[in-house]
Amino acid sequence: MRPFVMAVGSALLSTGCAYKPGSFAYNRESFTGQRATVGCLDIAVERKLDHGEWPVLDYSFGNRCDRPAPVDLAWTQVIGRTSEGAEIALTPYDPNAEIRVLSIDGRMSGKEALTYPSDVVLGQVCVDVASIAQTKPAQWVCFGSHDAVAMVVP
Repeated sequence: MRPFVMAVGSALLSTGCAYKPGSFAYNRESFTGQRATVGCLDIAVERKLDHGEWPVLDYSFGNRCDRPAPVDLAWTQVIGRTSEGAEIALTPYDPNAEIRVLSIDGRMSGKEALTYPSDVVLGQVCVDVASIAQTKPAQWVCFGSHDAVAMVVP
């Protein structure tokens, strides 16, 4: 079974009505997962069923500003934790080097699902949602194995 990665460029192109700040929804579709606002972005992240032993994260984002904003899924800080507590830095599966920092126009939204390769089974996966918007301080959101509810880690 081949791991998947979706083209980020196409995910950022949206048509229709403008994104409404704080709505975490676009075209009648709600953003699923743990929600956060960082910089100009309203972001929701959800851990989907793993692809084999590799975790899959689903990102939804809306630009709440009138100006373009960066969406950095290429360098988003993601870590995995084993059941023994070891931490492993994760990078998205990107065999064709297609994932890059892009800009999303003001009041637009996008969606992306990425697979994160790992040689070990991960009980927890954590994402610094602030790094998606290239802002600081870090805002970590953690997901257990296939949990529907996320934990925000200070």
